[in-house]
Amino acid sequence: MKQATMFIALLLGALLLVGCGGNGNTTSQSTYNNGSGDQPYKPITHLSHRSLVSNLYTGQLEVMETTKDKLTAYTFTVGRQPTYMQSSPDGWLTFINNSGSNTISSFDNYQETVKATIELSGWTESFVTSQNNKLGYAAVYNYSNGTYRTPGAILPFNPTDGSLNTQIPFPNVRYLAMDSAEKHLLAFTDVDDNAHWVDLTTIDPLTLVQTVSVLPLPAGTLSRPVAAFFSSDSTKAYILSCGVECGGTSAASVTEIDVTIPTAATVVRQWTAPTLGARRGLIDLTANKLYVAGSVTTSTSNDCPYTGAAPACTGVNNVQDGFFTVIDLTTGIAGTPIRIGNGVKRWIRNINGNFWVSSTNCGVQSCISLVNPTAGTAKVLTTAKGDGTGISLSANSGKVYTIEGGELYIYDQKGNTIKSEFDTDVKGQASDVLYIN
Repeated sequence: MKQATMFIALLLGALLLVGCGGNGNTTSQSTYNNGSGDQPYKPITHLSHRSLVSNLYTGQLEVMETTKDKLTAYTFTVGRQPTYMQSSPDGWLTFINNSGSNTISSFDNYQETVKATIELSGWTESFVTSQNNKLGYAAVYNYSNGTYRTPGAILPFNPTDGSLNTQIPFPNVRYLAMDSAEKHLLAFTDVDDNAHWVDLTTIDPLTLVQTVSVLPLPAGTLSRPVAAFFSSDSTKAYILSCGVECGGTSAASVTEIDVTIPTAATVVRQWTAPTLGARRGLIDLTANKLYVAGSVTTSTSNDCPYTGAAPACTGVNNVQDGFFTVIDLTTGIAGTPIRIGNGVKRWIRNINGNFWVSSTNCGVQSCISLVNPTAGTAKVLTTAKGDGTGISLSANSGKVYTIEGGELYIYDQKGNTIKSEFDTDVKGQASDVLYIN
């Protein structure tokens, strides 16, 4: 009798251990494990800290274990030629732009699986998604609108299941921005200088799609607009005009527009300077500051890294001259543009108050610049390694991963190179890197 009682007690204890997770298989766990070790919402890699690397050559996402700076054997197949990655507003999903298959892959960071493939029927370089991951809009430059109609459309999609809604015909549309209320889009083409307003709350009775209009701004206000950011209350839009760099007829600028009543939109103020570049931007609504970077010339031919650099660079530099500018949106004061590296700007990343800017077509210098806005200084990394197409902070270690020339590199936050004792060689061509929590 005593042996039977002991056996039952042992059996109950074992069942309790399994029910609590213990060291058993994670598939039997029913609650989240937020500590270290196996986590049931990461059923494949079981890694707490990971970075995804898009491999242009293999059409896969590769996984870096950021606690060890180690490239793992885990891969996830996406579309052909995946390029840049974009996090959803809530961090739940990672979107991958597959340039070779004209698709966007929606990757679930927690389940570690591709939730959906959005078929765009054309290429995109700009898409936006809502906070709840139920709505998305892609600018599809070459979307077919039928015979004898100029291609281009804004394509509404569902980020979680890949389903599409009726396209909004929009010839030559290239760039999109969505307001904070998620009720309107600003859209820009590469053939005009207009700010196109898309009202997502109304349907045109003739076209049966959302209403599209042009903000009534004075002629010459914008010069090749490429991006926009909104105030937290959606009443103001800050439009980046790329200017001469993007084929415009006037200098780059940043323009604040009051869009409270779109049909009577007005210019509040505009920032411009001979050395202002405005191809890429990053807004901090908490500090109410806008950070912009760009170039002031159009040439990308290899030349001196800086005008007057010794000993051979005595002439004028004609590689795209890079500048970084901080605009205080509360006071309306723009800081003096800070000279950064050359090239076409790709990313701006705020890493603990210092800004890392990546570029392509940089000439003979590195494509990564580090900017200290407080000091008004910047430095270019010492070694040229090719186009900078990815920058990501590994939050757990504080290290910075970059993609330069199709390879992954690791730095500390001062830009010093870190060598990993493990394999970090991406077989193929790495395109972007993104830490997922």
